[in-house]
Amino acid sequence: MFPDFIGIGAQKAGTTWLHRNLQAHPQLYMPRKEVHYFDRKIRDRTNPVSRFFGKRDIDVQWRRQVRRTAAQLVRKPSVRDLVWNFNYYMRPYNDRWYGSVFEPKDGRVAGEITPAYSALDRERVAHVHDLVPDAKIIFMMRNPIERAWSQTVMSFDKVEKGSFSSVSEEDLFKRIGRNSTYKLSNYLRTFENWGAFYPAERFFVGFLEDSHFLPVELLRSMYSFLDVDPSFDPPLTEKKIHARSAGTMPTKVAVHLAHNFREEISRLEERFGGYASFWLYCADRLIEDPPEEEEMTYPLFESSFWEEWAAGPGSSTGLGSRQVQSGPLASIQVAT
Repeated sequence: MFPDFIGIGAQKAGTTWLHRNLQAHPQLYMPRKEVHYFDRKIRDRTNPVSRFFGKRDIDVQWRRQVRRTAAQLVRKPSVRDLVWNFNYYMRPYNDRWYGSVFEPKDGRVAGEITPAYSALDRERVAHVHDLVPDAKIIFMMRNPIERAWSQTVMSFDKVEKGSFSSVSEEDLFKRIGRNSTYKLSNYLRTFENWGAFYPAERFFVGFLEDSHFLPVELLRSMYSFLDVDPSFDPPLTEKKIHARSAGTMPTKVAVHLAHNFREEISRLEERFGGYASFWLYCADRLIEDPPEEEEMTYPLFESSFWEEWAAGPGSSTGLGSRQVQSGPLASIQVAT
């Protein structure tokens, strides 16, 4: 009863949008987003009853989810949902519990998306492989400069309940430089750890730019990868999830991140070309000739950088003709 596919990230790379569009397909079963078994729950041996009184962040989050779920069941009673949620929240976390999450799949292709899985070390990935050796892996990527900034903004929204503009530049750069931010943006580490167990043909790599420019084509390619009907018309392709209203990022932050991730982006460009070539153009442009304005358009594919890059030789990868780049890893890597 384990999942047939697992989405492993990256965080802030369109995974909520993806989850909702996959969940809408009648041949797919996705119980919920972010099960967090392999990164959090697998280490939590707490008695479920004690979570009602625990003071850990995970206990507080658990109680909040239980209250929200209970309210939903009151509004829309369902014996089946009641049983599933009781098992999900009240059973101890172990491999058997993880399998039970997918029991209601009823012959459908089942999966989950937990973006934190992209940062798992190799030992944890080995455990995933022990449970689901034939699973397909989905990994969405985003320009690391944008992804790191989006994660930072999210941390202020969720944790600080304030704005990044209220802290000093030094404190902001310290937050951006946290180890978790780097790990979640280190896509090559993800490929190395997961690729040690899952071959390229079991990997689907998606690009956030495709969810913006070619959402239908991206989803149909992914439906084919998951062996479900690719002609299904997804209902939410134009709806952006968790979009930031500001539409800008501080230029100093963008330059700082360009310096931090330039080497990583260069290696991604060598491996994938295409959109990663645009990421490298952004990094080099920010380092060598940053905009004079204090704020710049974000995401970067909506900025003037995109037009500059598209007009140059770096875009001669088929993207100008609006061909989707996302697809199985074995088919989208640049030949070496």
